[in-house]
This record gives sequence, C-alpha cells and structure tokens, in this order.
Amino acid sequence: MRKLMRANFYRLWKSRVFWICVAASFLISAAFLLAKQYPSQEMPSLDEMYLQIFPMLPLIHGVFAGLFLGTEYQDGTLRNKVTVGHTRGEIYLSFLAVCLCAGLGILLGWALGVAVGALKYGWFLAPGRQLLLNFGIIVLLTMAEDGILTLLCMLSSNKAVTAVAAILLMLGLIVLSSGFYNSLCEPEFASAAMVTENGVEVGEPQPNPDYISGFQRKVYQFAVEALPTGQAILLANREMERPALSACASVAILVLTAAAGVAAFKRKDLK
Repeated sequence: MRKLMRANFYRLWKSRVFWICVAASFLISAAFLLAKQYPSQEMPSLDEMYLQIFPMLPLIHGVFAGLFLGTEYQDGTLRNKVTVGHTRGEIYLSFLAVCLCAGLGILLGWALGVAVGALKYGWFLAPGRQLLLNFGIIVLLTMAEDGILTLLCMLSSNKAVTAVAAILLMLGLIVLSSGFYNSLCEPEFASAAMVTENGVEVGEPQPNPDYISGFQRKVYQFAVEALPTGQAILLANREMERPALSACASVAILVLTAAAGVAAFKRKDLK
C-alpha cells in the first residue's frame, strides 16, 4: 500500500492536469471576485461574494478525475499493479486517497483566489467560528464529490469516455441540485400583475401551483442538504441551516462510494 501511495502521489506531483486544474481554480475565483462591478450600489462584503462561484467548482474536479484516472487504463498500469501482487482493494483506495488530496489542492487554489479578492472587498466580517464551520463543510462536500468521481472513473476503461462522463456527472448534479433548490424557493402565494386603466396593478395573492409542499418538500429539502452540489448552493446563498446533517451526508457519501467502488473494482475485468 505504501508503494502504491508513493507512486500515485509522485505521479500527482508531476501531473500537468493537476496543476492546470489548480491554476484554473485560482484564476476563476480571483477573476470573478476582481472583475465583478457594482456601479449603482454599495460594495458588498467578502462574506457575500466569496462562495458565489463555488457551486461550479465540481466541474474542475471532474476534469481532473476523468483525465488523471482514465490514463491508468489507457497505459495499462492497473494490470501491472495487480500482477506484482497488489490487491484491487489497495489499488482502489490508493487512487481514492490521491483524488481526495488532489481535490483539496484544487480547493486550495480556489481559496487563494478568495484571498486575492479580499484586496477588493476587505476581509471577512463573519466570526471565525462561522468561517471554520463553513470551511469544514466545504472540505467534506469536496471529498464527497471526489469519492463519487473516483467510483465513476475507476469503473470506466476508456479515457475519453471517462473524462466526458466525469464532467457530465458533475454538471448533472449541479443542474439537479439547482432544480431542487429553485423549486423550494417558489412562494406559496403569488400575485399576478395586471394592466388596467390606472396602469399596472398587482392582484390578490393566489395559491402558486409551482409551490412544493408536504412530503415532497421534505424530500427536496433533504436532497439539497445532502448532495454536495446542493450544499454548495446553500453555502453560496448563506442558507445552510443544518450543517450537521450536511456534514454527515458528505461523510456517508464518501464511505458508501468507497465501499461500492472497492466491491465493484474487485469484479471488474482489467483488459
């Protein structure tokens, strides 16, 4: 296991894909914060801005995982590792470990971009305890995303297909979480605007047919709080009401995907 870890981390350190993803994470974060203009209103605080681009960061994780892990099948190194005596469980867990560390490296690039943005917005106004809580949730949801990506990429043998599938998976989770979140934001009552002789008037509030209630609302709420991409949206909008639930969900996703990945990888045909 040590040899596998050393080999994987050495390859990670030398990986152009990894460093490009870290640089892209930094540049996107810094550019968004520095380029945002507010000509007609008061400058917002860094607390309001630093997570605005964060929900899109999983796409960069998908690019890295798809290209980095997909190369293992293309180069035939997985068969060689099995041949020399490493178990498939050890191989899978070693790649999971390196992907988790790579994900944290990409996250660090994003955080450095936030530090650059502080030059424009000033430092955080929130207390340190709140910042640490947010940071912990961010780390856990990032690890959950990387657990999902490792499961996908280690079970796909084609590098091109793996790279595309990883990006589409993350994009799909972002769209799914956004759909759940937007449905929850629908008001229970809505007032229609009408054009009358006196101009535009707002009618009496009427029940909104798009409002989600009952058990369905609880399911949507749980999905947003449990999915890593949903947690990112809640953090960006500063609406994280149950951080303990989200943290536990991220840990559960990581553990379950790791267990499922090891079990499936043991049965996979390494051609």
